[in-house]
Amino acid sequence: MKNCQLLSIVIPLHNEEDTFAPFLAAMQQALQDWTSEVELLFVDDGSSDQTWMRVCQAAQTESQVQGLRFTRNFGKEAAILAGLEAARGEWVIVMDGDGQHPPSMLPQILNAATDETVGIVAARKSARTADGWLARMFAKHFNRFMLAATGLDLDGASDFRLMKRAVIDTLLRMPEKIRFFRAMTVWTGFKQIDLPFDVQPRLAGTTSWTTGGLIKLAVTGITAFSAKPLTAVFRLGLLGIFISFLLAVQALWSWITGVAISGWTSLTLIIIFFGSANLLGIGILGAYLAQIFDEIKARPVYLVGERVTRKS
Repeated sequence: MKNCQLLSIVIPLHNEEDTFAPFLAAMQQALQDWTSEVELLFVDDGSSDQTWMRVCQAAQTESQVQGLRFTRNFGKEAAILAGLEAARGEWVIVMDGDGQHPPSMLPQILNAATDETVGIVAARKSARTADGWLARMFAKHFNRFMLAATGLDLDGASDFRLMKRAVIDTLLRMPEKIRFFRAMTVWTGFKQIDLPFDVQPRLAGTTSWTTGGLIKLAVTGITAFSAKPLTAVFRLGLLGIFISFLLAVQALWSWITGVAISGWTSLTLIIIFFGSANLLGIGILGAYLAQIFDEIKARPVYLVGERVTRKS
């Protein structure tokens, strides 16, 4: 990557008033040897604390700082999209603003983009010691399913990555409203270099992610990139037809032999199993229909309530 090119860094924020100042200081320290123009695009995803005030204060003294504030919480994927649409750089970095994506790694990421054929430099999690065991187990199984369902290897993947303008333009041409950023960048097929990093503890405060939010993100990622869950429902239906045929043969045999009372336990278990399977299948279909419903409404992915531009 040439040092003369404009570098944009997109940083989604949600209730990060306590982490903002140390994070900004760490960013400036990491970029002190970068001589070209840098724009720091902070996207406030409807924070309920003083995060936006911190961004506005920084913009008054720091020429690099710009900010967007959503009218409400639209989610991290929407914040990333807003940042990518606002970014002017030939190269764009996306990273979290809580310190878990270490700013100290920025020089290494920038130096890795020396090959002109490289489109993406992705920071890949080598250790998740800052995450709880439940989060690690959830991520492990989700990544395995995504690989089996879509062929996209997201093991250790994060949103922390550097992309050249051609990748950004490709992402912005994708018309879908429901987005899964880290998978979409892999899907583009641009040459990618992976750099390992250890997930760091948050600079302050606690994460705003909940178990429900992570499950929703997982469902979005799976349904946005694969129809295999629908195929699984179809196969389950075929299995049900086969078992129903066997039960019909058993019932006929019981009637012929005069032992019609046999098989009630197995029949009850079968009814319970396939009743639950039907509900699961309806739930899977509902997840896809919900995505279709959200897409056809064609509402904006986000709404910007306020902007703060660079100090002239």
